[in-house]
Amino acid sequence: LALDVTLTYFAMEHPVVGGYTPDKVALRRAIALAYNSEEEIRLTRRGQAVVSQGPIYPGMYGYDPQFRSEMSVFDRARAMALLDLYGYTDKNGDGWRDLPNGQPLVLEYATEPDAARRELSELWKRNMDAIGIKIVFKTAKWPENLKASRAGKLMMWGLGFSASTPDGAGIFDIAQSGNIGNGLNHPRFRNQEFDAIYSQLKLLPDGPERFALMQRAAKIMVAYMPV
Repeated sequence: LALDVTLTYFAMEHPVVGGYTPDKVALRRAIALAYNSEEEIRLTRRGQAVVSQGPIYPGMYGYDPQFRSEMSVFDRARAMALLDLYGYTDKNGDGWRDLPNGQPLVLEYATEPDAARRELSELWKRNMDAIGIKIVFKTAKWPENLKASRAGKLMMWGLGFSASTPDGAGIFDIAQSGNIGNGLNHPRFRNQEFDAIYSQLKLLPDGPERFALMQRAAKIMVAYMPV
């Protein structure tokens, strides 16, 4: 049975939402905290989904049912506190938060021209409006978005795919640097420790060592939040 997965990624090379410094990590975490995934499941998925706690999904090898992360939490107050702490405040009085340097903070979300995507866009807008972040939507056909994504030209995009193997390590393709441009690493995430673990996971048999490395890789993804 294939497990269908949906996620939103942040382009790690983008000057607004990308980067590895604490202020950029804080912005991505705040956006994640401010997004009500349970509402998405209830309204747009008709209740047919569960919120992921991290990159390894239920039923896959490497999944830890005790693991909890900010990927799974809706907490608007924490989101706004993070934004305030790192200087994402309204500096010109127009009602929208700005970047710490005073430049406008505007999220650009790539989407497609169908009813389901319009519903998701409306949900994203409500959630971002609630914390004072302006978001705009760039609509194109899916093949066009895919081409732009692989070229690193999108800021944010929602993806869906099927995890058809029981090995949870397969999901790490989305964050391995060798998959930038020609594979699943649409966020264009780069992390040396993560890449080293990825290589080890290809060689190790299932067991405590491999399981522990999978947990470490998952926590690196959660810490930097490329998705």
